[in-house]
Amino acid sequence: MSQSQCVVERIERADNLPSLPAVALKVLELTRSDDVSVEDLGRVIQNDPALASKLLKVVNSSMFGLSREVGSIKQAMVILGLRTVKVMALSFSLVEIVRDDGHQRGFDLEAYWRRSLTTAIGGRLLGKLVRPVIAEEAFVGGLLADIGTFAAWRCARPEFEQAVKLAARSGTPIWRAEAEVLGASHAELSRRLLARWNLPSLIVDAVAVHHGEGLERLTGNTRELGGVLMAAASIADAFTSDKPAECVAAARAECVRLLGIAPEKLDEMLLSLDKYVRETARLLSVQIGATIDYSAIQADALAQLAHLSMQTQIENSRLQQEKRTIEQAAATDALTRIANRAAFDQRLTEELEKASRAGHQLGLIMMDVDHFKKFNDTHGHRAGDAVLQAVADTLRKTVGNAGMVARYGGEEFAVIVAHQTIEQVQQMAEDLRSAIQRQPIAHEEKLLRVTASFGGAVAAGAKTPAQVIEAADKLLYDAKRNGRNRVECGMFQA
Repeated sequence: MSQSQCVVERIERADNLPSLPAVALKVLELTRSDDVSVEDLGRVIQNDPALASKLLKVVNSSMFGLSREVGSIKQAMVILGLRTVKVMALSFSLVEIVRDDGHQRGFDLEAYWRRSLTTAIGGRLLGKLVRPVIAEEAFVGGLLADIGTFAAWRCARPEFEQAVKLAARSGTPIWRAEAEVLGASHAELSRRLLARWNLPSLIVDAVAVHHGEGLERLTGNTRELGGVLMAAASIADAFTSDKPAECVAAARAECVRLLGIAPEKLDEMLLSLDKYVRETARLLSVQIGATIDYSAIQADALAQLAHLSMQTQIENSRLQQEKRTIEQAAATDALTRIANRAAFDQRLTEELEKASRAGHQLGLIMMDVDHFKKFNDTHGHRAGDAVLQAVADTLRKTVGNAGMVARYGGEEFAVIVAHQTIEQVQQMAEDLRSAIQRQPIAHEEKLLRVTASFGGAVAAGAKTPAQVIEAADKLLYDAKRNGRNRVECGMFQA
């Protein structure tokens, strides 16, 4: 057994790691039950007056934005939902695990809580933007993502301090230095500790990849939560760094790349982040030291940009390219590398306005991969991803400059074509159908094939995007109902 393996085992087997509070154990037990009642959860929370008070304070905080004050746990569950209250109660009971109990001298608790709360609040806000159903899990995951650093410091302090020095000396990210010295990064140590406490596997597996290690191996909600935590961790890196203005651009680009958030929406979220972090720290009674808000970071960044603008034209060009890259990433689907839904919606609106002014026709083709769920169940999600990537590539090559190709959602794609007759739209859809049917898809030494169904609608005059999409979708449904792997086209009729 290597020295690093011994260190990891020593941390896992340590008897001086904090144990879960009794109320957290009970909340965990209820969390795993789908049929827990409001009375059951309320009774457990009310047995811990400090937790109940803390939970009500946070629920009534600006972070939740309720229109009226909540006066009881039961009322909170009625307004916010049982699931949200379960997850938040678990979060706040777990805060008690890391406290300054006299044994943490030398461990920077303020920095720990500043980063953990920034990741937690950032995760929740990002989750609300891209996948509301996992927003509360993102809060818990962010709150606990770095607990592995606390475990390493407490149980393997000499090695952990060596890793910190290595990171500072070499400029290596701390999690890489930990992996080299300890044999595991704090993300992996957090995963093991949360698994030991029997937290839900959704949170455990997502926490393990919050620095990007193994994100591609996850699927479904776990992958989405892992991406949100990774984006939130990059934001926390920027907000807690010595030079936030220099780091925030990279964090924004990472959020856009991972989650496809529009930059303006991301900026709105970042502007509210520091307020919620400080408010939550006060309500949870944890010290986080000095913080910085996004407007100050922006001001600093603008000052630096003004200074750089007086330098060479080459530097100006580099900054413009970075801006274009971020804007392109915001309009690009992360998996297929074609236009995403937001870019499609904007382009369709623009093309319909042009068509209405000029009096020409506009074609919209909606396409769906046949039996995709069955394909995923048979071959696995990675094979499904390979199919979506191959289909997108085939659509892009076949359409060329004749139109815009976009991923509409899931296994559904869309093609916008202007100045086309119904015969031309029909022919293009047939060409696309044939190209997909012929295209072999290489995956894990196997050649896979799929087919697709198409619905093409041609509109003339003033029509709304929703009307045209509905018309094309109806024709797509007809194609699937009539046997799939076929094309149905028609003129739009209002």
